[in-house]
Amino acid sequence: MDAWLRRDPRHAGALLRAMAGLSAVERALTSDMSERSTRSSLPARPNRRRVIAAAGGAIAATVAGTFGWQRLGGRYVTTSRGEIRRLPLEDGSIATINTGSELRISLNPAGRRIELARGQAWFQVAKDRTRPFIVDAGIAQARAIGTAFSVVRGEDGVQVAVTEGTVAVWPSGSDGLMAILKAGQFANFRAPAAAPVVGSAPDEIERALAWRNGEISLENETLSHAIEQFNRYNSQRLVLTDPSLADERLVGLFKIDKPEDFATMLSTSLDVEVTVSPAEIRIARKIDAPADGKRR
Repeated sequence: MDAWLRRDPRHAGALLRAMAGLSAVERALTSDMSERSTRSSLPARPNRRRVIAAAGGAIAATVAGTFGWQRLGGRYVTTSRGEIRRLPLEDGSIATINTGSELRISLNPAGRRIELARGQAWFQVAKDRTRPFIVDAGIAQARAIGTAFSVVRGEDGVQVAVTEGTVAVWPSGSDGLMAILKAGQFANFRAPAAAPVVGSAPDEIERALAWRNGEISLENETLSHAIEQFNRYNSQRLVLTDPSLADERLVGLFKIDKPEDFATMLSTSLDVEVTVSPAEIRIARKIDAPADGKRR
């Protein structure tokens, strides 16, 4: 594959077009399978969409070698608010899935494919050069063989961050060249078919992945950012009633499921007032009481 890509600069574009086409038929097949699940359980005749998907898989395998795969079903996984799941996969890989995530895992003899619909997962990939490990995050794709990397898919785009080894990334549906990320590097995708912004931030990547251990790591982040992170995981929400506190900077390592402990720390370090109820933890700036007992 590497020799074929080096032979002609146009080969990279041909490969990506083939993979984009395969992604399209994969999505069509997924939709078709969902429709079938709501119908009769009687055996159904093959329809045109399934035949096209099979043909698309064969064409992509011819053009892209081990990049092609045939769908053999998949495993649908979701995580609820506050849930962090460590999921061993049949090939020896491990997927650590963050709160509020949704993905489908398909492993078969031809390849390994993850479709990340929303949320975040960190993958520790078992080496198998004959079965590429590909994560489809909508506007972006990532491919690894034996490595560790994170993929985040949110409303504002997709980020791929590498913690070990190397990962190839590219925009979906584009004939642009792949970007190769090494450990400590990231790629941010913000629009379909657009080249990603690539950078290096090993320390920031590791801090951002503290959730794998049930922690939130802050290194000069704002209070508003910290509150946003805690509220992703807890039904008892932190509420900042004084906007002037939003930009206060914080440093520390905190347990994700202990928002009240975090608020207690704030009451000491920022001299704020904390009011706790079953649904909320309200944070406000203290109002000094003068000697006459009247508030000013």
